[in-house]
Amino acid sequence: MSGLPLKISAVALALGYGLAAQAQETVRDPLLNINDVMVVHGERGSAVKMSTTQWVITADEIRDLGAQSLDEVLKTVPGVYVRYGGEGSPRVDIRGFKTRHVMLLINGVPANGADDGQFDPSIIPTSQIASIDVSVGPTSVLYGPGGAGGVINIITKQGNSAQTLSGHLEAGRNNTRKGDVSVAGSGVNWQGFVSGSYQTTDGFEMSSDYKPTATQDDETRLNSDKTLRNLYAQGNYWFNDDTQLIANMALRSGNWGKPPRDGSGVGSIKYERVDDYDGKTFQLGMAHKFNELLTLRGFGYYNEAATYNTIYTDATYKKVSEYQDGTSKVQGANVQLIADFGQAGTLSTSAIAEKQSWDALSESYSNTSSGSGSGGGSGSGSGGGSSSTVATFDDSAWVYTGAAEYQYQVDGNWGYTLGAAYHDMDRDEDSDNDYSAMASGFWQALDNTKLTLSAARKIRFPSMSDLYDLSSGNKDLQTEVSKTVEFGLNQGLGMDTEFEIHLFHTDTDNFIAKDSNSISQNLGDYRFQGFDTVLSNHSIDKLSLSLAYSYLDSKDKTANETRYDGLNYRPKHQLRFELGYELPTATRFHLSVERIMDQVYYQNQKVNGVKTAVEYSLDNYTLVDVNLTQPLGSNNLELYLRATNLLDENYYQSDSLPQPGREVFVGINWQI
Repeated sequence: MSGLPLKISAVALALGYGLAAQAQETVRDPLLNINDVMVVHGERGSAVKMSTTQWVITADEIRDLGAQSLDEVLKTVPGVYVRYGGEGSPRVDIRGFKTRHVMLLINGVPANGADDGQFDPSIIPTSQIASIDVSVGPTSVLYGPGGAGGVINIITKQGNSAQTLSGHLEAGRNNTRKGDVSVAGSGVNWQGFVSGSYQTTDGFEMSSDYKPTATQDDETRLNSDKTLRNLYAQGNYWFNDDTQLIANMALRSGNWGKPPRDGSGVGSIKYERVDDYDGKTFQLGMAHKFNELLTLRGFGYYNEAATYNTIYTDATYKKVSEYQDGTSKVQGANVQLIADFGQAGTLSTSAIAEKQSWDALSESYSNTSSGSGSGGGSGSGSGGGSSSTVATFDDSAWVYTGAAEYQYQVDGNWGYTLGAAYHDMDRDEDSDNDYSAMASGFWQALDNTKLTLSAARKIRFPSMSDLYDLSSGNKDLQTEVSKTVEFGLNQGLGMDTEFEIHLFHTDTDNFIAKDSNSISQNLGDYRFQGFDTVLSNHSIDKLSLSLAYSYLDSKDKTANETRYDGLNYRPKHQLRFELGYELPTATRFHLSVERIMDQVYYQNQKVNGVKTAVEYSLDNYTLVDVNLTQPLGSNNLELYLRATNLLDENYYQSDSLPQPGREVFVGINWQI
């Protein structure tokens, strides 16, 4: 294992003794909470969250799951589908929308990449996470453009609530090792938290039911190795009860393979690696309460991700056919002025200015026989050839947003939210502007019955890669528009049993996707409709039960004789069952069962000389995960055993891309 966790342990131990005496936590005005900067929490709570679909996962729930990274947590959320495709990284789809339509925030700060608008949840370890808020449907307009699928806000651990020293070590087959160390501290006017983690694996094993092909054996998945390093630090300082300063920093690096298609399907096979990845995030924010009426909050941020991606000629990963060295940058500022009118409601205004930039250098070789390809992991090798083609890209765009949102509620019995925002994208060759709007309301009809109704119009500007990618870009793309209506019911059934259902209907215009020639186009007008429902019970002490079902009907309304009206990789049915129980021996047991059904995809083929989309379907599959945790002596040390895909299911989430078989891990958690 890398020495990073051990080095951090030494620093943590040195600091830990000095921070052992934690100051008593002081209650602060929630309006000054920048971590939840986009959604205001007043004294009576947030009308936005009361009237829209919100899923919250706490640190205790994450611990019981045994999840090690963000993607492993998100796959348990209703309406969310975490899928591994050809890029080798998990993608988070929500209610039919793809990852680029989902906004990721870390303590309220945008974290999506500038190049394609996506994010990789696997690089965010759960050791840093205190809670995760997932908002879906008609979300707040204060987030800026995007977020039609949903908004994921990660709240990181704080020094005044986390353990002074903590960490964990985990091991599995194929040299799979994970470790992290965290140190936390606080005083009367400050708090801080630092965490470092490291993970590495030589790859995952195939299911015992997998049938080998010419390009994939039945042992370890080709090119599935991965190494990640992560350092995170945050803190805040209170000058007085009305003014605070906060800062966050994250440094990430690593390399990994992109497992290729195994040749069992119809898609082409590519041999690719991310031979070098370096990411960094910085945030500096401040909040000040002028008086009982006005509060000012704001922050500046800088996100950068540099990726060296290599394409090889064959499965030996020795000869390079193409490489791309690209850097994505997002930097901006967000300022909010909040007027708290007490019983008359809360008005939040927001001004956002964000610069998105992407620069890349790529080189392809016509005859790969010599030359060089740099990088780490098993993908290091040589390549090149008698001739090469070099291409460069360097472009940027400014995105501006002005938004206002009013929230009102009466004694928690009913309330509503009205919001509107104007967005402008200014790039070198062209500009565009549009607006978003939302309205939502809730009514606590009975003590155990709450009804919600919401609607929103959301827009998404084309990303840098949508517009300018050297192989697939299209400078003439139009802005995407989505319109969503949602109705919800939360019903208490007695005996500590809760039932909730959220029905939704979304129409999108100018949806951006790649056509049969792999060029980004405003392909069509898509429709997504369905519902998410959850039944939970906690009537038996130390036993929790949850059953969730999501139904999605997705359709391309502009399909023709050469295109089906269905959409790629959007399962119609998702069924999830969760069981958690603590035995008299303090042993905690958690069982998770996931069933995915009715998923299709389309591949372009020539039929009677005409290129036509042909429909294929993926087999339904069931995944069973278990986690068993046993405290040793005291709560400061515990041993755990977890297994993913316990039934060793041989399953696919994309064409000819087999997923891991059964994986078993053993580890320890410790804290001081």
